[in-house]
Amino acid sequence: MEDNYENNFISKMVSKVVNNKKDLIDYKIENSELILVYSKPVFDEKLNFLGVVNLEFDFNIIIKDLQKDNDTKFRLLLSDNFHLNEKIFFNMKDTLRVELINTINNQKEFSTVLSSDLVKVPVLFSPIFNSEFYKNSIYLLSYNDNKNNEFSKIETYFNMIFIISIFILISIIFLIYRTNYFKNQKNIISNKYDVLFDQIDNYIIKIETDLEGNIISATKPFYKISGYSKEEILGENTNILNHLDVSKTFYDNIWRDLRANKIWEGEIKNKDKFGNSYWIKAIVFPRYNLNKEIEGYSSIRINITDTKQLEKINRLLKEDLSNKLNDIKIKDKSLVEATKVHLMSKILDSFAHQWKVPISKISFESQKLHKNKDNINSEFLLDIGRNIELELKKLSDMLNEIKYLFDTKTNEKNNLLSVIKSSINILNDEFKKHNIKVKFDIKEEINMLIPHNELKNIIVNIFKNCIEQTILNKADDISIYISSIAEDLGGNSDVIIKIEDNIKGDNKKNIIDEMLSSNEEKYFDTHLYLSKLFIEKNKGLFWCTNTVYNTVYFIKLHKQE
Repeated sequence: MEDNYENNFISKMVSKVVNNKKDLIDYKIENSELILVYSKPVFDEKLNFLGVVNLEFDFNIIIKDLQKDNDTKFRLLLSDNFHLNEKIFFNMKDTLRVELINTINNQKEFSTVLSSDLVKVPVLFSPIFNSEFYKNSIYLLSYNDNKNNEFSKIETYFNMIFIISIFILISIIFLIYRTNYFKNQKNIISNKYDVLFDQIDNYIIKIETDLEGNIISATKPFYKISGYSKEEILGENTNILNHLDVSKTFYDNIWRDLRANKIWEGEIKNKDKFGNSYWIKAIVFPRYNLNKEIEGYSSIRINITDTKQLEKINRLLKEDLSNKLNDIKIKDKSLVEATKVHLMSKILDSFAHQWKVPISKISFESQKLHKNKDNINSEFLLDIGRNIELELKKLSDMLNEIKYLFDTKTNEKNNLLSVIKSSINILNDEFKKHNIKVKFDIKEEINMLIPHNELKNIIVNIFKNCIEQTILNKADDISIYISSIAEDLGGNSDVIIKIEDNIKGDNKKNIIDEMLSSNEEKYFDTHLYLSKLFIEKNKGLFWCTNTVYNTVYFIKLHKQE
């Protein structure tokens, strides 16, 4: 039971030092004797915590030394548990006894004079240690009941207390000296094992060899991975682990680096006791003695067999996937062509819906002519002719656009800046009419894989949408800004075309968002829908950000190398 209590005390004391990283002094009772325990944390030069050092001092040895050739009697007592059995206390009055107990519990130094056999005996109570663990104090009781005793001898007792304090101080100095000694030892060890400390983790395999490569120590994980027991492997050379797949030159290079006092690091294929292969990642470095002489080598290893197996499986899967992808490409070629046909069909549907507008206007002009046949004059005929001519031109332009859709020329150089300028020129009159300013910042060297006419259709139709939104929202002083961002991600060479306007409108956001997200037939004749179809046909991306105050269109297409 007493051993358990002592272990519990030491455990709590050490735990407190570990947690607080501060010195701690307390006492324990061992075989009815008081033992001073001094516990101190130990750190390296980098202030890394190393452990705890405990020093113990037997109070009774100190008492015995004090009483040698001395008439003065000394005794240790605890403030919460003491018995005044000495002869001098027998005649003590009860009131004095109570006062004595209260004073001791207050942890104060005090003295009193007692009577023993008609002799006045000065008694000194000195608190020498306060215990946080036991919540009490250790007192040194000193007195001299010799008949020749005088009060002046009390000073001697104080001197003895001073001697005890000096002794404790010397003990602490000695402890500090020992701590510095341990620190110096740690510095030596740290110089030897800095690399080791940086590499250690829960999956490390470690062996140590002599200068010839003979194994002198190993860890349990090493025994497990190699298949050898401690008795079987110690004293054997590391070449017992060499795999036949690894050349002799490889091992010679390792030893060449080690003999040159270098650290070797790399992956090695080994074999276990039963001939099975396993992979390790190792770091091998010289091991020094206290005289800074190489006494052998240490190797820290990590089992990477599973990683190597995964790499092999991954490589095989990639090869298999590549073969299957080639098969899929061949099988799905018809599907790609079908997708292109579907998009072309939707583009033609969009043009067909746009044709309805000029055709309807031509029909309207024809009806005007029929209704007013009795009041026809030259000015009226001229006006109808101009309107019909304008709508016929629009139809002609649409037919030309359709013709270009089926143009199979792919080697035409389509410069983005040139297309932007051309698109602006086409609508220049419309821009001036509605007071729209167009600015651009496009690099000259950007060329696109998309056919020239299709790229122009994308830009022109977005411009036309901006004009329509300007008219619809009755906006004024409008600016359109075009820029580009080149991307080189994942082996793809792309460019993002950014078109931004400052058109303000309460319902603009909802209308544009619905145009881009809806597949309803009512949007087939819109310019924005047609731009979207051309972008999809060329495997591009089209999105926009919309607010009440502006709209930003983003077009991502493949760039020509």
